[in-house]
Formats: sequence, C-alpha cells, structure tokens
Amino acid sequence: MAESSNTAHDSAEFKPFVWNPPEGLDHKERRYALFLNDARDVVQGAHTLMELLAWDEDRRDEACSSNGPAPLLGAADRASLQRLAIASLGMLHADIECQCEGLEKAR
Repeated sequence: MAESSNTAHDSAEFKPFVWNPPEGLDHKERRYALFLNDARDVVQGAHTLMELLAWDEDRRDEACSSNGPAPLLGAADRASLQRLAIASLGMLHADIECQCEGLEKAR
C-alpha cells in the first residue's frame, strides 16, 4: 500500500531529467521546455564525463600499482575535460540565473 502512495506522489513531482516534449505548448512553455531539455543534456553529459574521468583515473592508479591497463587520457587531456565540464556547468548556472530573473520580472 505504501508503494502505491509513493508512486502516485512521485508521478506528481517535477522531474527535470525527463524529456519535456515542446509540441503542443505555447511559446513561453515551449521556451522553458527547450531550456529544461538543454539543461538536462548538459547535466547528464557532465555527469557522464566525470564518470569517464574517474574510470580513467582508476586505470591510471591500477597501472601504476600493478601493471594494469594504461589510462586512455594523459594528465593534460584529463585536466582539459575537467575544465570543459566545469565551464559547461557554469554556463548552465548562468542560464538558470537568467531564467530565474525572467520569472521574477514576469511577476
């Protein structure tokens, strides 16, 4: 019984990491749906990139300690990808702030 009430509650929650179809929405809602879709892609991409970097660092550590497989990325490549993830999330943060400011002005 508790499961069914949680399921009903979960379906009513806002879920930004699902695809928001823009079809059938007015202009303002379509703009927000497209923004949420872009934000989802940036966050999921950054998360995937960070998982790849962690995996590669584990390979590096294993190679140093037990002649395991060599890492795919060098230190410079790893640092560049980390900066890319940080910059992408920073740009998303700025976009979120702009969206929030727009919502405040609309009130």
